Amino acid sequence: MSWEPAVSVCVPTWNGAAYLATCLGSLLSQSFGEFEILLVDDGSSDASLEIAGGIRDSRLTIHQNPRRLGLPGNWNRCLELARGRLVKFVFQDDSLAPTALGELVRALDRPSGPVLSFCRREIRHQGSPLPAPVLGQAYFAYLDEFYESVSPEVTGLDLVLAWPRAGRPLSTNVVGEPSFVLFEREAARAVGGFDTRFVQLADWDLWLRLARRAPLAFVDQVLGVFRIHARGASARNFGQPRLQRDHLLLLGKLAREYGPLLPLEVRKKLRLARWHAGYHWVKESALAALKGRRPAIA
Repeated sequence: MSWEPAVSVCVPTWNGAAYLATCLGSLLSQSFGEFEILLVDDGSSDASLEIAGGIRDSRLTIHQNPRRLGLPGNWNRCLELARGRLVKFVFQDDSLAPTALGELVRALDRPSGPVLSFCRREIRHQGSPLPAPVLGQAYFAYLDEFYESVSPEVTGLDLVLAWPRAGRPLSTNVVGEPSFVLFEREAARAVGGFDTRFVQLADWDLWLRLARRAPLAFVDQVLGVFRIHARGASARNFGQPRLQRDHLLLLGKLAREYGPLLPLEVRKKLRLARWHAGYHWVKESALAALKGRRPAIA
């Protein structure tokens, strides 16, 4: 009988050579031992596969997608390949503290049966100044308020109801990126995995759907580094009209998932937020189309 790990640590890669060695090194240094590492490459043209292939460790398995799947598609491919009861994503640019995996696993061992655990992380801007404030001061203010008020366990309804009081957009992912989250594999599969229609909010959407089923467990420790740089997905997506489409899609799904549970006043605010997201999506798409037109030749 083949060995089945307690945790599948998934590293979805695409041209991630710059920080991949640091990322994988942090995984191989974990104090928690019962895990596999699945590196799933989505068609890299840089040295990502060479870097991963140079690591000789039985816990690491490398997979190459026969065709490009894109971010959420590759995340779902990771879920398909995962064998562990629990799944931990770590992005190619990020790294974990040696105790991260153990702390997040322990947080799920509570009588209330949480389905996901998450932690604080250091957000580090890397290299030259970014072309846009991908994570600006407003986001850090939202995080500070959230961390000060969040309980050791939080439900999806808690997160949605806190939105009007906190004054942050519902699209603000206060739980955090997949690198700093651990969740039950079968629970994620049961709710459909990552929605590939999203370009930026696929993780936040999945956390909210999971939180509809069971509590989320908060670990009040900084357990890793989330690296922001000009070539990262967040920087590439910033300011694009498709992000407004993401917001509109997320709000519509929240209305269906949580709408019947919400007070009338919150449902009204949710409808208004959906209207604003739709308006801005149409407006920004039209402006982008106009900017993309070439001037007529006289």
